[in-house]
Amino acid sequence: MNKLLKAGLLLFLACVGTVQAQQKQDTIVVARDGTGEYRTIQEAVEAVRAFMDYTVTIYIKDGLYKEKLVIPSWVKNVQLVGESAEGTIITYDTVKVEGNDITFKNLTIENNAAPLGQAVALHTEGDRLMFIHCRLLGNQDTIYTGREGTRLLFTDCYIEGTTDFIFGPATALFERCTIHSKRNSYI
Repeated sequence: MNKLLKAGLLLFLACVGTVQAQQKQDTIVVARDGTGEYRTIQEAVEAVRAFMDYTVTIYIKDGLYKEKLVIPSWVKNVQLVGESAEGTIITYDTVKVEGNDITFKNLTIENNAAPLGQAVALHTEGDRLMFIHCRLLGNQDTIYTGREGTRLLFTDCYIEGTTDFIFGPATALFERCTIHSKRNSYI
């Protein structure tokens, strides 16, 4: 093989490696103040490639994220990590998780609707979901584990609500969690 062909082949391989490295982004930063790559968590989730075989971390800086968040079924192997559980707040409506192998860490997920009826803060349908050091806040029906046969792990979480605020057919393990009933009612 002549030197020119070898040099061309090496250049081609270097370019392919660079393109693959750019596509395989490990961490995406979200910040309401514009200092991250995205201003909303939903935009960051939509930027994640479908059916990945590696883990992507969406790092979310402290801030109030007033948005309806849906993690679709084709998104897997994602970690949503907040800067702090008290300062990184997803509020407004239901966070719906359809994808598998998703981890939430150091976040507050809140449905801030008035206590007038059902107001789900977290709706899970994915399998192997983990919630670590999260705060889940709402009133009636705070957490809905929406699909039978799925497995959920809540570790070191604070969960509060009023009527039937943890419900659904999934298998869920609550490890070292504080579960606070805001009224004299059923969980």
